[in-house]
Amino acid sequence: STWAARSLCTPGWIVRGVDGGVEEGLEAQAADIRFAVDPEKKEEKKRNDMEQRQMDLFRFLRERDERRTINEMIRHFRQRLDPTSVPGPFYLDAEMRERGQWLSPNGRHLLVATGPRNPPGSGPSDIMPDYVTESGNVTTSPLRAKVGMERREPVGFVLLDLNRLRVHELPLDDLPGIREDPLAEIKRAAAARAKGGEAGEAGEKEQAKEGEGKGDGKPRGVSQLGVRWSESGRFAAVMLRSHDNKDRWILGLDVSQREPVWSVVHHMRDPAWIQWGFNGFGFVPGTETVWFESEHSGWGHLHVAAMDELDEFGKTAAPTARALTRGAWEVRDTTPLRDGSGFLVRSNRTDRGVYEIERVGMDGSVTPVTRMGATVESFKLSPDESRVLFVWSDLMDPPELYAAQVTGGGEPVRLTRTDTELYRSFDFTEPLLVKVPSSNTEQPIHTRVYLPDAERFPGPRPVVIFAHGAGYLQFANQGWSDSYFREHMFHTLLTERGFIVLGPDFRHSEGYGRDWRTAVYRDMGEPELQDFDDCLAYAAERWNADLERVGIYGGSYGGFLTLMGLFLRPEVYDAGAALRSVTDWRQYSHGWTSNPLDTPQVDPEPFDRCSPISHAEKLEGALLMCHGLVDDNVVAQDVIRLAQRLIELEKTDWELALYPAEEHAFREPTGWLDEYRRILELFEERLLE
Repeated sequence: STWAARSLCTPGWIVRGVDGGVEEGLEAQAADIRFAVDPEKKEEKKRNDMEQRQMDLFRFLRERDERRTINEMIRHFRQRLDPTSVPGPFYLDAEMRERGQWLSPNGRHLLVATGPRNPPGSGPSDIMPDYVTESGNVTTSPLRAKVGMERREPVGFVLLDLNRLRVHELPLDDLPGIREDPLAEIKRAAAARAKGGEAGEAGEKEQAKEGEGKGDGKPRGVSQLGVRWSESGRFAAVMLRSHDNKDRWILGLDVSQREPVWSVVHHMRDPAWIQWGFNGFGFVPGTETVWFESEHSGWGHLHVAAMDELDEFGKTAAPTARALTRGAWEVRDTTPLRDGSGFLVRSNRTDRGVYEIERVGMDGSVTPVTRMGATVESFKLSPDESRVLFVWSDLMDPPELYAAQVTGGGEPVRLTRTDTELYRSFDFTEPLLVKVPSSNTEQPIHTRVYLPDAERFPGPRPVVIFAHGAGYLQFANQGWSDSYFREHMFHTLLTERGFIVLGPDFRHSEGYGRDWRTAVYRDMGEPELQDFDDCLAYAAERWNADLERVGIYGGSYGGFLTLMGLFLRPEVYDAGAALRSVTDWRQYSHGWTSNPLDTPQVDPEPFDRCSPISHAEKLEGALLMCHGLVDDNVVAQDVIRLAQRLIELEKTDWELALYPAEEHAFREPTGWLDEYRRILELFEERLLE
């Protein structure tokens, strides 16, 4: 018997059982792979006319050549019988190198990802100095390439038949839409602007020359997001994503065919960008059915496609995907059950801000496992899959560990209590969760609201907008939010000073569907500020907020929005604190920025329009900027460049605090204390009468 090594051995290795199983087995390399020219083929290529004439004339030369062939067949046969032998050698393209390998569960096939031996290097990158070190000397660390400077390496695949010792090339050139350029219109518009409004035939000819015109260009580069095998080893499934972030493919491969070829299980194109979530996939245990998550319906849902039902598996045949869940809600953390009956998921089906564990059957039925309310943050199945261990929290209670029956019978059992008497002794302000009507979308703006005591502060009250970070993150949900427990305490402090605090899940936030998150495509900053406008108007009408005294603060993406608010809405915001903020999107990383803005090489216009540094001359309110000097996410260069810009604009009402020992997320209590002290002083000085 042969077992594919999954968790026991490294990829590309197998354990062959001898006299009773794995315990007495031999660990062996799955295949001998060599990225080089096959010496036998090299020899054949060198045979000239004279050599061929010799073979034609003399029988003993032909017989010797035949004996070599027979001896090679005998070697292959003995190799298959010898449990210690390594299949191969397999000679692959000498210009390529390995990018990963996945062995089938039965040990008969090996799927190998390849890429260029000498991939194109990324463009110029910066270094980050560290001024406070153990040695007393300044040290430097390299930083990632900036947006548009990262040159991604395209992936390819070959399939190795370890029994027949055959290599199957698996080209990706015919994937649906692979030769189309989803950015063609944007590039033409950018070229027209660059030429003063005249697109010209030269620009279009240049695009066609470079293979960027729709339908007539070179195949776009792709990266692999994952490889899965069915338990039988008959099918492999591969998920790919285009380098321009617009397409995602799930491909299937039937290795039982004499000449395996790709079949497209699912293809999704998003004119904005493919979300980095909702990319879970695999085979339903014990079946040849692929399950996968997809946002193509507008919400992240679970789908299946039964590949073994096909009469013919190939380029012209593809399984029909079937949605198991649907509606204006999302599923996450899909976990297939081993008996093949369905899945456990986290979903916000009952409310966009509430996450429960639910069981999804293969017939599309949805059965609650938990009915806790608030937020199940994560879960793990027990080995026998009868129980589930999960982490749960609500607005006022930090995460705790619970256990429940998968069948949903009985109440969940609480296993931990990590909050202390000291924590429980504080009278924290409990936030409200409200749905603010939007003037721009049909969907409301889910908002977390901290209100001061109405009796102590009866008159018009100052208001502070808190802009959460990451862009794609959910703050206005019924959970503790590990990322923002400090803000929970700080917002209590603000309410004790008489402030109203609003924390909206602005457009781009997580949990509200595809259209909500992509509303900022090529327009980051403006949709979010429009949502803030609606929240402020609602607070004035509902809670007597004083719109003559408005502040804003946030970190990272929230710091970016703080700057955009102060620069683009000077009549609205009197003061703001921008923490570890992006000030110029040209300076940020490729992997994140190329999703909502594409790249400056495609079109520089949205980078100019969406970068706060482009609007710094409009600053009128008081600005505080705080940034760690060893932040390797949003580097301090960002805020230092903005500071120089403000100096040259002769702006005076701003302050920059640099923290020599702090990273993107501060680590030192003294750093956090200093930062929040400055924010509190800013708001008290500028917003309190």
